Amino acid sequence: MVRRFALALATLLPAACAQWGADVLRDNHVSFNTSVAQAMDRQMLLNIVRLSRDEPTQWMTVSAINVNTSVGVVPSGSAAIPANGAVSGSVGGSASFSYTPNITFVPRQGEQLANELMSPIPVSSLEHMVSASWPISWVIFLTCERLQEIDSFDVTSGFGVRATDGRFARLMQLFDALQRRQDISLSQVPLPFTWNRQPIPATEFSLGRVLDSKRERASLVPHEGGGLDLVTIEPAPVLTVYPGAEQRPEGRELLELMRLGQHGGDYRMVGLERQLDGEYITVRTRSLAALLRLLSFGVDATRDAPAPPADIDSPDELWTMMIANSGEKAVDLSPFVNAVFRVQRGASAPSDAPVSVFYRGDWYWISSSDQTARRVFALVRDLFDLQVKAGAETQPVLTVPVGR
Repeated sequence: MVRRFALALATLLPAACAQWGADVLRDNHVSFNTSVAQAMDRQMLLNIVRLSRDEPTQWMTVSAINVNTSVGVVPSGSAAIPANGAVSGSVGGSASFSYTPNITFVPRQGEQLANELMSPIPVSSLEHMVSASWPISWVIFLTCERLQEIDSFDVTSGFGVRATDGRFARLMQLFDALQRRQDISLSQVPLPFTWNRQPIPATEFSLGRVLDSKRERASLVPHEGGGLDLVTIEPAPVLTVYPGAEQRPEGRELLELMRLGQHGGDYRMVGLERQLDGEYITVRTRSLAALLRLLSFGVDATRDAPAPPADIDSPDELWTMMIANSGEKAVDLSPFVNAVFRVQRGASAPSDAPVSVFYRGDWYWISSSDQTARRVFALVRDLFDLQVKAGAETQPVLTVPVGR
């Protein structure tokens, strides 16, 4: 009977384990997800605080979440076999289940991370952020140093945040006005791309080369002056000014400021320094490291610092101030950064703070009532996740047990 019990228990174990595993997944999936998200939020806030103190940053990524499980069966019982052959007795036993989840963190360093943090943000990332529902103005304001021939502002440690051209702030206002009316959009559009600068003589193409171009999804297109062009269809970020927008004052002003002519259309955004002729918009983006440096100017310098100016607590009001103070002299925006993105500092953090971190004896946090700061932080977190990829490093690895 003991053997029969053990056999029956072993037969039922797979179904029991499956149900138990489903319960563990249901009960802990959200907890794991939330814990990782909070860890990444605190890491970003911590590095913003470090930059405000002119200290180096340190980044880590979650490389794995492993759950170790164990199942045990302890059967027990007794039996008596009398002379008549009828077996009597009792049988019992117990089964045990346990699990220990582990989260593995990998420190990030080296050339790959440096390139991701210090290289200019790809223009395609701007389109991705707008497609994720962020306003065009916010994305361009935070990520762009130059749009066409209009400079935004320079972020330099020790020099502050210096803006010289009020037209950039005016562009942000126009983007907002036109996007609200759905007169403009920023999207990814498949466009033809010609790879050769000069026409390729037809005599240079053999049958093998033609077949290779087909495998690469390229087309050989006759050039007007003779020869051929090698053309592929590539996804590209495009700013569209829809027909009719030029009839509005804001539309006409936008087209004039950006030197796009008198009518709307599709304008391909490219990462170049100087403006190109034709249907292009040139963009010079700042690096992710410079963007984090910008946010570091919003960290309170002391405990219980006074609130920022009440008349500048939104991007719209910041742009209005930039326009009013534009001129030959550069405007230092660093005193106004924490009006839009403020990280408060004190002896303790509020319990309802969406993100907080303890560093060198002080607590730093973003207030739950500061909607603008929360949105800016979320935007930059999304951009960081888009820009920084998981590394291939495996050492050193810190494995933290978080089992209950």
